[in-house]
Amino acid sequence: MNHFNFLTRQDLLKYYSERLSIEDSSGIELEDDSKTFAHAVATCSSIEELKKSTADYVLIGIPEDIGVRANFGRAGAAGAWSAFLGAFLNLQHHEDNDAGRFCVLGNVIVDDLMNACESLHAAHHDQRIQLSKAVEKLDGRVTIVIKEIIATGKIPVIIGGGHNNCYPILRAFNGIAAINIDAHTDLRTASGRHSGNGFSHAIEQGYLRNYYMIGLQENYLSQPMKRLLHDDLRLAYSKYQYDYTNVTEEVQKAINHVDSANYGLEIDMDVVANFPSSAQSPTGITMERLRKTVKEILEMSDELPQYIHICEAAPVYGYPNQVGKALAHLVNDLP
Repeated sequence: MNHFNFLTRQDLLKYYSERLSIEDSSGIELEDDSKTFAHAVATCSSIEELKKSTADYVLIGIPEDIGVRANFGRAGAAGAWSAFLGAFLNLQHHEDNDAGRFCVLGNVIVDDLMNACESLHAAHHDQRIQLSKAVEKLDGRVTIVIKEIIATGKIPVIIGGGHNNCYPILRAFNGIAAINIDAHTDLRTASGRHSGNGFSHAIEQGYLRNYYMIGLQENYLSQPMKRLLHDDLRLAYSKYQYDYTNVTEEVQKAINHVDSANYGLEIDMDVVANFPSSAQSPTGITMERLRKTVKEILEMSDELPQYIHICEAAPVYGYPNQVGKALAHLVNDLP
């Protein structure tokens, strides 16, 4: 865990919007005695402490967009973790919305990699190679962190960064299935590393078993990709249809394809129409349909996902608070 930043309670309270009593001129008295998630979620300063925590879900951030840039995408996914914390930590904690099921552990340290890649552009082939090499370094850091969390028996919930991070997450689990709610397959050729080929590398190296995609937009599929999806029985998908509303049927197909007792749930925010993301699109599913799809997956599966990965959100292209709230809703929907 040399490349991990554990967050303290004081770190979390920086995101809390303190409401002082207007009638108290001293600026000491609070407006009321309400508690937010910033006060009530668990924090841990080590993996050993995390093992003793009663939290079910461990939240970690990956504030990077190197993989997105290496895939010719728009930078900005690095800001998702901070936007998420700003919204999530201001949710209200009470008996009907218990913050105790979460531990906000911290974030993978990526500042050195981000700084080294700041001036690199994928349009220059030699610089794209450098971006790819940086993603490989990031892969190593992410795998180590996820392995440590797996050992605690808790469910990691990973926020932020590009979809390149699916590969080191899957590598940490060393052989599970995945359901990916996404407009794209991210099955580009397993050559180099970027946000478009994480699942390709995972399949090629045996870390990913069956793989099902929900909401795939077929107009992005190349002919070789169509052949791959047709020929490889490990792969299956349901395509995006603007007038299709039978979420339960769609989810049932996904559940039937994977081992729903041993799978990870991937959520790429590119799938939502007009959502600020690295590959933002004017067409896609609504935020409400995404939440319903996730809810159906959680309820219909034999077990909860082994991990949940929410990626590609890029607050810089919209209202950061709205992006943060969307991500906070997805996480707080967890049972």
